[in-house]
Amino acid sequence: MFSALSNFTEVDRCPRVVYAVRLIRISVGLGCLMSLLAASSEGGENWGATGPVCTVRPSPGAPVSARQVEERTQILADGTAITDLLTCQVYRDSAGRVRIAYRLGDGGGRSEEVGNLLDPVEYSETMLLPEQKIADRGTVPRSSAGFQVGLPVAGRALPKGKWNTQEEALGVRVIEGIEAQGTRWVATSEEQPALMAFRERWSSQALGLTLEEKVVGPNWAHTVKLQNLNRGEPDPALFVVPFDYTVQGQ
Repeated sequence: MFSALSNFTEVDRCPRVVYAVRLIRISVGLGCLMSLLAASSEGGENWGATGPVCTVRPSPGAPVSARQVEERTQILADGTAITDLLTCQVYRDSAGRVRIAYRLGDGGGRSEEVGNLLDPVEYSETMLLPEQKIADRGTVPRSSAGFQVGLPVAGRALPKGKWNTQEEALGVRVIEGIEAQGTRWVATSEEQPALMAFRERWSSQALGLTLEEKVVGPNWAHTVKLQNLNRGEPDPALFVVPFDYTVQGQ
């Protein structure tokens, strides 16, 4: 038995600080980007401002490049469905360093290119703003548990109350040429049995990848998929801050 709330609002230890809080630390030339964050967070829970979810963990020995596609759907009170599409490129080298590249937009035509570097070798995490040539670098505390930073995961918070959760193993599927183990969690409200949510995840623990995930709540749905997966070594230049960037932070 799992906690429904933790299963449906978990933050993988691989805080949303990488995508949201750390933006506040960058003090130069971010008027546009902060406006985008404010605009994308309208409608509840800053869902649009969290950036891509974590599907490629910063673990060594398994280089990979892939396109990540997310669909985030919100059902309004009148039944109208609003779907946002977020795509990004994800890279991981043999050392376990990860780069996530995407554009953060407000739906009104404004957007800003953003990149995140997670470095388990140097124990650092860096936000890149390529259009402004700014890098905000932070140090990740060392611990016996290894390199740990938090990244957003699929899904939103369930309504408050008591939830019962059941877990089911779904067996094995081959996705993008990789064997993935499937697991489904179904959460049911004790107070309103008709109120349900589920999470279905297909992942490879050996490679540190979540290849597909779908989470459905009472008035929202969130799907994530990795596509065009390449297990070759990415360009080493992807994992370093360019020399002409202004570096801020620690």
